[in-house]
Amino acid sequence: MTGKQLTIVSINGPYRDEGVFTMIRLAHAAKQKGITLNFFNYLDATVIAHRDQAPKEFPPIETIFGTIVKKGIKQPKADAIACIKCTDARGVTKQQTEGVIIGGLYDLGEWTGESDKTILIG
Repeated sequence: MTGKQLTIVSINGPYRDEGVFTMIRLAHAAKQKGITLNFFNYLDATVIAHRDQAPKEFPPIETIFGTIVKKGIKQPKADAIACIKCTDARGVTKQQTEGVIIGGLYDLGEWTGESDKTILIG
């Protein structure tokens, strides 16, 4: 499946349920198949890429997510956008991990139009 593009929209924050970890596993599998990834973090999911998280009993999701996005510089690439209204509401706009940009629903609309598939996790 080379040349394909997948957009993953996540709405739940980390550590609430298995949704974020399912997204990570799906992303790894897609990258192994050469699929280009787009991540749109919406609502509480904007906290996924919040820098310097220090969970005591859970894996550091920001680090794991950041690794996928940083590896995305090579082909297949992975881009990540966090919704600006959602990050502003949660006070995390300036604390997003490297590789995650702040954008809006228009960006999601573009990605949805360009992608072969769009998946909502949440």
